[in-house]
Amino acid sequence: MGKRVDLLIICGDFQAIRNVTDLECMSCPDKYKRVGGFYRYYSGEKVAPIPTIFVGGNHEAGNHLRELYYGGWVAPNIYYMGNSGVVRFGGLRIGGISGIYKDFDFPKGYYERPPFRGHSRSSMHHVRSYEAFKLMQVRKPLDIVVSHDWPQYIERFGDTQELLRKKPFFKNEVERGDLGSPVNALLLERLRPAWWFSAHMHSRFEATVEANDPIYKQSWWDIALNDQTNQSVATDGQKPKNRDEIRIDSLSGDEDDESPSTFIQNAAGAEQERPRLALNLPPPKHTASEDVPLPVLPEKPKAPTKSETPEPEPTLADPRVPGRATRFLALDKCLPRRQFLEIIDVEVEDSNLDNAPLQLEYDPEWLAILRMCHPYMPLEIAPFVPPKDKTASLGAVPEFPAFSDQTLDRELRWVTENVFTHGPVYIPPNFVPMAPVPPAGTPDHVSFGLAQAQNRVNGGRGGRGGRGGHRGNQRGGYSQNRGNYGQTDMSWNGPRPQVIYPNPQTDELCVMLGIQDKLTQRRFQDN
Repeated sequence: MGKRVDLLIICGDFQAIRNVTDLECMSCPDKYKRVGGFYRYYSGEKVAPIPTIFVGGNHEAGNHLRELYYGGWVAPNIYYMGNSGVVRFGGLRIGGISGIYKDFDFPKGYYERPPFRGHSRSSMHHVRSYEAFKLMQVRKPLDIVVSHDWPQYIERFGDTQELLRKKPFFKNEVERGDLGSPVNALLLERLRPAWWFSAHMHSRFEATVEANDPIYKQSWWDIALNDQTNQSVATDGQKPKNRDEIRIDSLSGDEDDESPSTFIQNAAGAEQERPRLALNLPPPKHTASEDVPLPVLPEKPKAPTKSETPEPEPTLADPRVPGRATRFLALDKCLPRRQFLEIIDVEVEDSNLDNAPLQLEYDPEWLAILRMCHPYMPLEIAPFVPPKDKTASLGAVPEFPAFSDQTLDRELRWVTENVFTHGPVYIPPNFVPMAPVPPAGTPDHVSFGLAQAQNRVNGGRGGRGGRGGHRGNQRGGYSQNRGNYGQTDMSWNGPRPQVIYPNPQTDELCVMLGIQDKLTQRRFQDN
């Protein structure tokens, strides 16, 4: 192509699978599971040729990514941005949020425990209000935001008719105004980065949101409170129905991509419809129907009362750059003849970076936000409630619970004095492989018997699904059974890998920030 690529950004469903336990924990039907090729990068057999960053999607080895909740290297030169995060690269500030939006899980804390069975395998990939709360605290402009889910209403700012021509089964969602994530729409309204990249819908789509275009004018409380009072009940072993789910069948690549049943779960039998959010938007630039009324909620819940105003008067800085539009780009899934890769030139305004190394750096403001929000991290199924005595809306539009600039500045001073004492801090290349991997030469299609077991039950043939696999201390033996697409499968011999491994990257980050690793410190607790 003749172009130098400085950074590769992957918008979810990366599937960093190392072994059979990761495959078992991956959120998708067993018949689609395969080890793939990531394990060769994990073991060091291969190295990514350019720096790569990614956010999590809804089909991941959730146990592996849980070890790196704050972000970290899954392999040399491949960096996971965590459940949410902000990093710097070559003068750019890049934010990310992992997972997809599900109303029944959004308010909850991190209640999932190893071995992550039943609904926990899916819910680990559902965005939580705590992650959105952290990203809403960002004050300085972002250049790029990466998500798996599209922001809600984004189709109104691009060629809707072309989208519906390619994906006609999106028509009902477009007409109702509920295609995409309301959480990402809220973040887009607040942050307004120069670029927003997404995936998930298996279609290339671009849009432009001008600086003065409102995309989401409801508040944090509209999402959080509505979800808390209208959520479906979900327990391990019972997955709630949600008609917005994109089914994993689409990963097989041999079904009709235009069939509604391939992607959208049927709503028949649902006890009640998810509440619709009130809109305050300009007419769409391209509409699917001129006659469909937009849904309207009852009067929104009243926001919590401000705590007593300290001195000086608290303020809330705006991260938006005046006059700057946001360009949105979503790409298709990685299959032949699909639009899954695109090269983008992103402008960098800092003229002092011409000779700076193109390496990932920690972001001082984000580290301060991690420290500021850490005491309130929710660890149970109960809804996350922002600290009312510490936060207020402070006149923000859209409304959301925010720490004041003064509170953030105190944490930023601590970070500057204790972490950034000598200028920028590059994220250290401190990757260490912790988990075993398959023997060298293990084919990508191997499922370690998982797909075979599913096929014996269902009587169907295997499909395609994961990524992963390479050598390790355990040796695998080939079985005579036939797995995905009739290819020879392989069993996992030797001790079963652990579900969660202590990761020194997470430990080092927590020590650097003076916080505790609350999630993986309980990794050995019973579920």
